[in-house]
Amino acid sequence: MTKSVESIDADTRLVTLSMRSMADEPVMVSITDSVPETHALTSLAGDGAGTDERTTDERTGYSDGSLAVEQVARPGDHATLGYLVCGPFETELPTPTVRSVVPVTDDAQLLAGTTVEWIGTDSTSTLDIESSSIPAVSDEALPLLHLSDAGPPAAASAMADAAVGVVLTATNEDAAYRTALRASRRGHPVIATYAGLDDDAEALDTLADLGASVLSPPRQRASQSELHRALSQHARERGIPGIVLQTRDCPRIDYDRTALAFERADYDVVAIPEQWRETDDGPAVVVAIPAYNAAGSIGDVVERADAFADEVLVIDDGSRDETGTRAREAGATVVVHDRNRGYGGALKTAFREAAARDAAHLVVIDADGQHDPADIPLLVETQSRDDADVVIGSRYVGESRTKIPFVRSLGLSVINDLTNLSLGNLRPSGWVQDTQSGYRAYSRRAVRSLAADPTIGDNMGASTDILYHAHRNRLSVAEVGTTISYDVENSSTQGSLSHGLDLVRNIVWTVEYGRPLLIVGVPGAVTTLLGVSVTLLLVAQFVEMGTLYPIQLGTAILFGIGGLLLCITALMMHVLNGHPSLRRLER
Repeated sequence: MTKSVESIDADTRLVTLSMRSMADEPVMVSITDSVPETHALTSLAGDGAGTDERTTDERTGYSDGSLAVEQVARPGDHATLGYLVCGPFETELPTPTVRSVVPVTDDAQLLAGTTVEWIGTDSTSTLDIESSSIPAVSDEALPLLHLSDAGPPAAASAMADAAVGVVLTATNEDAAYRTALRASRRGHPVIATYAGLDDDAEALDTLADLGASVLSPPRQRASQSELHRALSQHARERGIPGIVLQTRDCPRIDYDRTALAFERADYDVVAIPEQWRETDDGPAVVVAIPAYNAAGSIGDVVERADAFADEVLVIDDGSRDETGTRAREAGATVVVHDRNRGYGGALKTAFREAAARDAAHLVVIDADGQHDPADIPLLVETQSRDDADVVIGSRYVGESRTKIPFVRSLGLSVINDLTNLSLGNLRPSGWVQDTQSGYRAYSRRAVRSLAADPTIGDNMGASTDILYHAHRNRLSVAEVGTTISYDVENSSTQGSLSHGLDLVRNIVWTVEYGRPLLIVGVPGAVTTLLGVSVTLLLVAQFVEMGTLYPIQLGTAILFGIGGLLLCITALMMHVLNGHPSLRRLER
């Protein structure tokens, strides 16, 4: 039994109790660790963010008593428990006492969990380890920073030597400290960088004191993706075999699930938070994959997405190959359409299935491997932090490294412009930058709303339809940068000709079902006005001077007629869109 003490700030220390069992059989170990009246259990900050400016007395919780720990230890087990104390540094803390070591005699004892109690002068209270918090006298939560059993489980062995990367900001200091402490307790090197802080910020020194290697950001106001790349590059240069990248809010990492994701990653992986497994109503994250004739890629996509999901749901949209079989073999739940209903039809099934499961988050990715499932935590965190109903994995936000083929890039630019105009977003600053990205996360509210909307189309225009639905129903939309790969082996978009045809169909669909009066009518009116004005000007010039310009006059007349036809077309499209029965026929 050992006890170590580390300095955290001017009057706070981290106490770590470490126990290793040398017995040949399972034993119940009882340990007591005293906290003298000169010290008290404390937390890094009372408000959960920023620098704690309270006095020592205002931060204290339990004092003048003992932590009593009971835990079953199997042969060779190693367990640690960390907590924070506040008090004078010149006073040494007492050594822990092993009260008893009793052989475990039955299975019930063997399955017993760890218990921690506070034994004070007046009362005894049980401390809640599962939520990693202590009910303090001041009604504040004081964290037990780390409690582990025999060390990392077998699933975590793949990332045993991986680093943990942290981006420190002015709003996540305490969470970043906790991440560094937990990671170092598990033997992971910690690499940190920062955003929005000065080079000499005290928080950076604290992270360094906790054993983190602190890097300067690659540039001022670097994006989160840039900072993550800098952390990953530094880990490679140090010869570290991989890195787990914390999200911006630095929630507690679920090391077991993150290890599974790490096994399927090339080098780095975004950390999966523990809070994903804390939902009582339904699954936290359901990943849905619309799939049509994707047998060559669906198995790999399901396996990579599985680590980030409570359930992977594959919508087999009438495939003629073994898409459904391969998806089941990879561990997915498969819903089969008896016929091909189109991308939008598969999405509607996904919304209904997620609504039936009452999923907190539904993430939709493509079946061809273009979307990186490792970005799922980024989309879900953005959704939770910003309370966004729809989060789009965008190719145009932040420092995305997506290399878009020229034909597709040109077509997407036109579609994005038309879609935003049809949504009434006249200022580019308020635009959705990637209206056609299929990599999206939907909140529970959005899933329920979309599942009940019969007007979502069955074709590729469903991506735009969903944005129209969000606009009509006041669902908030956010974007987060992601990288989409166009050079995957089984991509459904390999040919430039097919790219072009799909984009033309999308453009026509957007114009037809968007706001034709705005998209078609306004340009038609402007063209008509221009043609009529130039025609009148040329006629007046002929009457006054006798000079006729037939080519210019003919062009102006054609402009006027063409603009008038556009105005008539826009009016007809508007009337058709407004008629419910005709719109249903179109769907």
